[in-house]
Amino acid sequence: MLVGVVSDSHDNINAIKRAAALFRERGVELVVHAGDWVAPFSAKALREALGDGVRIVGVWGNNEGELLYFQRVASQFGVEILGYAGSVEAGGRKIGVYHGTSDLLTEAMVRSGMFDVVVYGHTHRVDVRRVGPTLVVNPGELCGYLTGRRTAALLDTARLEAEVVEL
Repeated sequence: MLVGVVSDSHDNINAIKRAAALFRERGVELVVHAGDWVAPFSAKALREALGDGVRIVGVWGNNEGELLYFQRVASQFGVEILGYAGSVEAGGRKIGVYHGTSDLLTEAMVRSGMFDVVVYGHTHRVDVRRVGPTLVVNPGELCGYLTGRRTAALLDTARLEAEVVEL
């Protein structure tokens, strides 16, 4: 199964649309967003750009305003918000998702043995590595505001590999 992974979109609708186009082109079945969507219209934009049929799951980051309002509005567009952290099954793999605001909590998830993959964001820097059997994926920033690079990742659950793509 191919999973699209993004984080730190920060309301950049053009970047969201570019990521969605990549995900449609590659046949992604699930999109995981590791937080810092910022406003609910970003969830709406992602759903509209992807169309129906692709599951979208995400967590809150440290820049969303009214969290429960965000969750309620996102759910109207078929976007599942797991709270600050959560997990999702995809292609027989368990994926832990957390924004990454605490390095300690991120590493605890990575080293817990609970997940095949841990997805996080927050740093705006790409990080793809293995810690024991666990694949760690930070897709970098979708918005491109801090690094000047708009990036997303494609996670292949069969091979347990991730490819980072600059948009």
